[in-house]
Amino acid sequence: MKSSRVLPASEGERWTLTQRRMFMVLTLLGTLGVGAALWVQAPNFDPLDRVALPLLALLLICLDLSLTLHRISLRLAFRMIYIATSAYFLLALNQQFRVFVPVYNALSENTYWFAVLYASAFLTFPARRAVWVAGGLFGLSALICGVHLYQLLLNGPNPRLVGAVAQYLLGGGVMVAVQATFSFQRTQLLAARAAAYTDALTGLANRRAAEEHLAALYARREPFTLVLFDLDHFKSVNDQHGHATGDLVLKGVSKAASSHLPPDGLAARWGGEEFLLVLPPLPALQVRAMLDLLRAQLHEQRYGAVGGLTASFGVATARPGDHPDDILTRADAAMYVAKRQGRNDVRMAELRRTQLGSPPSPTGNHRPDA
Repeated sequence: MKSSRVLPASEGERWTLTQRRMFMVLTLLGTLGVGAALWVQAPNFDPLDRVALPLLALLLICLDLSLTLHRISLRLAFRMIYIATSAYFLLALNQQFRVFVPVYNALSENTYWFAVLYASAFLTFPARRAVWVAGGLFGLSALICGVHLYQLLLNGPNPRLVGAVAQYLLGGGVMVAVQATFSFQRTQLLAARAAAYTDALTGLANRRAAEEHLAALYARREPFTLVLFDLDHFKSVNDQHGHATGDLVLKGVSKAASSHLPPDGLAARWGGEEFLLVLPPLPALQVRAMLDLLRAQLHEQRYGAVGGLTASFGVATARPGDHPDDILTRADAAMYVAKRQGRNDVRMAELRRTQLGSPPSPTGNHRPDA
């Protein structure tokens, strides 16, 4: 079953675009940073940096190119660069205990980047996995520090170095704990926000989510096709079989409607036994074929003791300058005609609403029984 988006499409699209731009900036800054680091070291390059930094820059460029060509997902690109960067800084931490710490009795500046890695884990991975990733990275860095510190202290006490390592580890531990706390709070907030855009019974987008989605399409001047459909004689289902069976019917219809959605389509429960499909602009014959398949599926399937279910569909396509309310009115009027002329049918809205007859009143008092 294809899942319909619950949050407004514009939010997901903006978030994806923001992440893509972030990765482009990361590629640029990372490549410039590698160049600057190598330029500062020239001609006495660190053995690790001589190999690892160019490879890291090359990976960034290859991942950015793969994203441009749609060969990999943005999520995979972020995770690959996170793993590669973490591996480099762990190796660099080990290397500095060999060449830097014995001379200066302190940790070098590249340890500052571990705080960035801890925070980035919670932007790259789901909350629970991020805790394990950041905690694992912290644990490996603590292990490296502990092994080397033990070996160095065999030569005698070194309070300055012990203090530097302790500050580094304490700061890292606090950073992981704080990020984990905020991440779980953010997860709960997002779950609550998603619930605000979800119909609790069917799991489809609710009316609020659908309205915001339509508003976003209108703001971007994107064309779309709207399908409004209502289950025929649904009141008798509740009266004869009870509301539990009625709920089962609504869940089954929601699942069936979602399974026929094309890419970028949205299914919503508009209210009661009325549903809304927001589709990309499709030819009338294609929409009719899709809805005929949905009608056949609804009629053939059984929902508990209920079978032979039918629905009436109204279809309207957005014209340039059409407000979503106008499209909804035309689709609603077309659905009203389908009900008035026998139900269990699909009606396409004409360009002029007068060709469909009078639209239903806002209260629905003139609409035939569902």
